[in-house]
Amino acid sequence: MTDRTRGSDGQAAVIRLFSSSATLAADGCPTFRRTEADHAVRRDPAPRSPALADSALTALGAVLDLVEHRGMSLGDACSTLPAPGGRCADVLGERVAPPHPGLLAWVRHAARSYLDGLAGDRAGDGLDRVPVADFWVRQYMPDRGASHARPYEVCARGRGYAYRDGGQRVRELRVPVTGPADEGGLPDAEVAVAAFVLATGSGVDRDAYAGRPGRYRGGVPFPMRGRHGGGAGPPDRVRVVRASCLDSSTAVLYDAPVREAERFFSSAGREPLRSALVGGARFPGADCLSCGLRTGCGRLPSAPGILGVHDRSRPRRSWTAAGGLRFRGCPARDHFHSLGLPGDPPEGSPSGAAGATPRDRAVRARLERLHGRRPRRACGPGDVPDGPGDWGAEGWAPGGGEARAGAAMIASHVEVCPLGGLRSGSHVRVGRTVAADDPRADVLVLARPDLLLHRDGAWSWRDVAPTTAVPPPDERGLMAREPALAVAVLLFAFGVLPLEPGSAVELEVLTPDGAELRTIDPGAARARTEAREVVHGLAGPWHRDLEHAPTPGRVCRDCPYRRWCPAWPGRRPPERASGARPRGRGREGR
Repeated sequence: MTDRTRGSDGQAAVIRLFSSSATLAADGCPTFRRTEADHAVRRDPAPRSPALADSALTALGAVLDLVEHRGMSLGDACSTLPAPGGRCADVLGERVAPPHPGLLAWVRHAARSYLDGLAGDRAGDGLDRVPVADFWVRQYMPDRGASHARPYEVCARGRGYAYRDGGQRVRELRVPVTGPADEGGLPDAEVAVAAFVLATGSGVDRDAYAGRPGRYRGGVPFPMRGRHGGGAGPPDRVRVVRASCLDSSTAVLYDAPVREAERFFSSAGREPLRSALVGGARFPGADCLSCGLRTGCGRLPSAPGILGVHDRSRPRRSWTAAGGLRFRGCPARDHFHSLGLPGDPPEGSPSGAAGATPRDRAVRARLERLHGRRPRRACGPGDVPDGPGDWGAEGWAPGGGEARAGAAMIASHVEVCPLGGLRSGSHVRVGRTVAADDPRADVLVLARPDLLLHRDGAWSWRDVAPTTAVPPPDERGLMAREPALAVAVLLFAFGVLPLEPGSAVELEVLTPDGAELRTIDPGAARARTEAREVVHGLAGPWHRDLEHAPTPGRVCRDCPYRRWCPAWPGRRPPERASGARPRGRGREGR
């Protein structure tokens, strides 16, 4: 039997953790998190490389590496990336797929914004931040002769810099983000791990790593330059900074002496990081896309043919009904959305990136919060917002008219709330992802009902549609307009969800004037036939396409990604606050 704890050269396979390993997403799978860290776990064969880059920050990182560590101009660095239709390239050991022309447009802007923010900080504080190519890692190697001991590595994602501030040696990690630096943040656990890596880590020999990147990505411990390699010596202080690739703003997340960083890790980072190695439960969801254990996982349902596609020649991807609608409108728009590029709908546009107004999204968010309360209870008149100021939890600041319309929708929901009359102890899943694998297409199908509940001995699927336009009354028209309902019908038909007498797929249509409940029987032959037509019609063209070419037309009017699109005639570099100063001091030493 092969000893999976050791590589082909006899070295023990590493357990490699990142700062992001210290937290688990709401729909994240604990087993996936553990297996991603443990390189001794037997995995499915590696998936095919994507035809186009599927990570915006990877492409950006490659360009910044070439600028900061190879002395290239920004234009030359962008030109070095492989062209669409070409093969993946290695840039300082990192594998980079060809970027879509729209992604390349964003990378140019993002890199320029990031570098302007760096220059702005230098101009503001007079500190000469020197880029560090040898990224820092805290490595724990087993003692010689320890037969079952394993090497461990703790890493932090971001870009490293070293400099002197007075008599102090400082290590700084700048974390590129697609939006403004002060929007969002990082959990304490992730910041604590990143600060610990800066405080105690050593430099990886980047040249050795780049020479044989597959070896180290496959589980061999990183080649290190020494305890405090890189020539700068151990740091006295560490900083973690969010750096905007949109407007050049920066925000300090952590700034403290090394000893404080170590104490911060002990109190906020160590136990969350250890929890990443516990594993335990398996939760099917988005993590199943790249999970190396999915073939033998008993929790990921298989639904062969659910998309109506019989072709495994394409790179493995995930598909949603919302993505299918976006693709039908414009393949490039769907691609930009999947990359997470920042968007800015035109002023006064009725639709955002997801095709819903801020009011509609706020109504759904309010209902999700109400349905997730414990103890579980139905929505009542007391849950209806009183005025514009009562929407803060949803991140919405409406005007008076919009606030009244949103409140009227919540009031309409009270009359049809599915939690009313539900027996105590009934299973209720609020906003939980349902996943199924289609092996004939090599696609992970994802759906997220607003509510999935076991009622009167059967499972019911409930989606909420806040709207001012009532959907068509027939099932075919309803599923064509709301294809998530068609996906739900097929999830019942393929056994992903148990089909029992009384199972239902429901759409709760909420308007300011009242609520209307549309119900589809997922066991009815006609409903299944119509659902297949809808899903196959959306998934087939999407699965065949690998170019994501833009299709200019009416859809451009409310597209949030126009500034990146090569087909948009008015595209120009967006305005940005060059050299914006940091916003806030973040955490000082604890």
